[in-house]
Amino acid sequence: MSLPPETVGIDVGATLAKLVLQRGDELMRARHASADLPAVAAQVARWEPRRIAATGGGAAELGPELAGVPVERVGEFEAWARGAPLVAAEAGVELPPSYLLVSLGTGTSVLALRDGQAERVGGSALGGGTLLGLGRLLVAAGSFAEIAGLAARGDRRQVDLLVGDIYRGGDLPLSADLNAASFGKLASVAREDLADALMGLVGENVGIIASALARAAGVETIVYCGSTLDENPALEAAVSLATRAFGGRPLYLPLGAYCGAIGAAALLG
Repeated sequence: MSLPPETVGIDVGATLAKLVLQRGDELMRARHASADLPAVAAQVARWEPRRIAATGGGAAELGPELAGVPVERVGEFEAWARGAPLVAAEAGVELPPSYLLVSLGTGTSVLALRDGQAERVGGSALGGGTLLGLGRLLVAAGSFAEIAGLAARGDRRQVDLLVGDIYRGGDLPLSADLNAASFGKLASVAREDLADALMGLVGENVGIIASALARAAGVETIVYCGSTLDENPALEAAVSLATRAFGGRPLYLPLGAYCGAIGAAALLG
């Protein structure tokens, strides 16, 4: 990956601020709570950059400068449109000329990318914020990592009513593993199973929404990014199941959480 030298890119979302800096061949990365701006400033000071590019809903809160370096703001859609192909290329993933880019963060935003140009075509209030809030209520989880860990060990089929539970005689109109009613069975109230059901509720609905928007845009490939997918196999499985069931082709990028930050830095090149 080739970013402008000594340039920090920052993507300030509703929950997390993601930072990147390419120094030589190394892409340095960091993340802090968006509410902890002193930690963000301290990180920038440690890196001692020459330029700073910031994007995201909280970018304005960074102020006019950090560590004595002016903060240059760039558009969020433009940053994601620029960053996604760079992240994909770094991972050896070839993207088609047109695709959907889904940012699954605190909420979910969906962009249609055509020849590098981005247009927001939809989104959902379902996302990591939903998982964290309901996780605190239902499984008394104190962190997002705890919810994801519980879900990875759970079985949502004991909680959700699936299509296969309704069509027991065969001749199914949809995949048997698709959710017919979230939390509609409740044969188990184990924390792990409830956490996995939460991932299914969010993941399947995001996948269905993205697939519908992809059909409307005339594209098949859907690139899923965002910090909510990090180390969260249960959520990725639910998103993939729904996406494929409704005709989409899901792709995941290893550094997808940093697409906005990487794109912001690249835009200063």
